[in-house]
Amino acid sequence: MKTSALSPVLFARAFSLSAGLLLACGPDKGSQPDGSEGPGGSSGGDGTTFGGGDIGDDGDPGGGDAPTPGSTSSAPSDSGDSTDDGSFFVPPDGGVSGQCDPATQDCPKGEKCTSFVSTPGGRTVDSTKCVPVIGNGVAGDGCIREAENDDCAAGFFCMTDVSGHTGPGVCLEYCEILQPCEFGGECFAFNDGALPVCEVTCDPLVQDCPNGQGCFSAFDNFVCAQPGFPEGLGGDGDPCATIQGCQPGLICGAGTAGCDGGGSCCTPICDLAGDGSEGIDPTEQCVAALDNPPPDLTDVGFCTVPQ
Repeated sequence: MKTSALSPVLFARAFSLSAGLLLACGPDKGSQPDGSEGPGGSSGGDGTTFGGGDIGDDGDPGGGDAPTPGSTSSAPSDSGDSTDDGSFFVPPDGGVSGQCDPATQDCPKGEKCTSFVSTPGGRTVDSTKCVPVIGNGVAGDGCIREAENDDCAAGFFCMTDVSGHTGPGVCLEYCEILQPCEFGGECFAFNDGALPVCEVTCDPLVQDCPNGQGCFSAFDNFVCAQPGFPEGLGGDGDPCATIQGCQPGLICGAGTAGCDGGGSCCTPICDLAGDGSEGIDPTEQCVAALDNPPPDLTDVGFCTVPQ
């Protein structure tokens, strides 16, 4: 499994869940993957859901619907709209139109194509535009993001904790789906296609990401990213709406034990080949997390109540 330093990213939903039940999850309700315990027997979270989605938003609890087991992916709420759950969205047929292309950088000389927030009040990037080149940062370099520009070189995006936020971040490489990433990782088309960037994949059962990052679901894979849960949230049973809205070792999904209101809550990632001890509730089962996982992630599941 590849590991390398990766930018902080907030994704929302877009990964799919398989419906095959395999193992019972353990009864140690309230415990975290690292053995710690959050407020009220759970370590709370701000939302994350399986799949692709949108890179970043503050992940207000309950800010989005998680995909249900057996679905292939979660659909975007509106084409190009930035939502409060801050998820990455699966690009629509035909991709982004009427904007510049961040993969090919088709802007005039001295300018670059960058992603920005075009929706008033939005917190995640949802469009692209040509802006002046004001810096030369490349993948892995520190950077500063402004409202509609940053000091990364052409072909790179300054990712902060949320895609639409300003301030210090790390340059990510823009990319084209199914094409190799020059600086490593794999290409994922986040935010309705407005943010195609390279991310390093990981194993959520091992949590093999750099310090300060977690392994979160994105489409039919998992990528390293900075957690995005608010203080006091992100734990087992806490409401969630974005991929990074749960603590590392947990995933945001629907139909989990103790998740009130029919929304999405953080629940443990589990090993389909293990003994089910990762769970918090004996009523839950370990179900495959991805419909079409890569060969090294076929044993990755999540704890949910049988449907």
